[in-house]
Amino acid sequence: MQERDVDLLLLGREGNARYVSGARRLWLGGTRAFAPGCAVVRATGAVHLLSVTDDGIPSDIPPEQLYPISWNPMNLLAPVVGAPGVAGARRVGVDGITPLFEQLLTGMLPGADLVDGESLMRSVRRQKSAADVEAIRAAAAVADDAMAAVVDAMRPGVREIDLVGVFDERMAAHGVTTPAYDAIVSVVEEGAVGQWSTDRVIDDGDLVTISAGVLADGWEASVARTWPCGELRSEHRSSWAQWWSAWNALVDRARPGTPVGEIRDAGEVDLHGVGASYEVLADDDVLEPDTVVALELRHAGILGGETLLVTADGCEPLTRAPHVAVP
Repeated sequence: MQERDVDLLLLGREGNARYVSGARRLWLGGTRAFAPGCAVVRATGAVHLLSVTDDGIPSDIPPEQLYPISWNPMNLLAPVVGAPGVAGARRVGVDGITPLFEQLLTGMLPGADLVDGESLMRSVRRQKSAADVEAIRAAAAVADDAMAAVVDAMRPGVREIDLVGVFDERMAAHGVTTPAYDAIVSVVEEGAVGQWSTDRVIDDGDLVTISAGVLADGWEASVARTWPCGELRSEHRSSWAQWWSAWNALVDRARPGTPVGEIRDAGEVDLHGVGASYEVLADDDVLEPDTVVALELRHAGILGGETLLVTADGCEPLTRAPHVAVP
């Protein structure tokens, strides 16, 4: 904040709030309108959080730095604007804003300029500390075990949505109740990878794609696999060979200095940063050491993906769920 000359940072995205506070709050997933769920004050260094309980709130954030939710946006903003060190703030960083909150905020802090707080957060969140990486490893271990449970449960007659339930049940057995996104289990049809799970019954010999992730203590890890139901058919072996060739070439590109757009241009590729939840990467961003990304490749009807730690000379997979062994 000192470097960007930001006096007050208002955060509505839960991943950003988790990162600066260490809080573990129950929260909504998905897109929603902006609300100031967390405020960081440059003058005092204090973090103020939207919470009606201290459950999951770190001990270094005292109760007087918690403010309650309200249906009245004026009442929601008042504790933030009235916090010590906020009066006279000249530059307020926000990671999102609605017209109503923009009008209220500029009215309550006259003369303040609203600036891009999301780019500030992206810059500080991108490179991971050793502790961050260990937290993501722990999330990856949960994702790997839940993926293994899905593979074990795959048999003729089971439905796609039943296997989604298996993943969630195993994830919850680890004390993790928040998926990174809704798991997708889908039968491959005519070389196409499905984009959602249905009540379709899986038959013997079907290829099934599985893409899923977890948020363990607020840290994300995701993994994707394609698995045959029953015996692997001979006509599918060449598909795996093609996928492995494309995957190895893709991973070889995932090294420091490579533009994100260059990796995405390699085909049906999904690439984004992970850490304290989803992290946006633009095409002109370049991979850097100590960053963590989720990389998925769809090729020849096969889907596979890992959570990868970018190292000084390449990348290291943090997810390690087994792949199909193809002779």
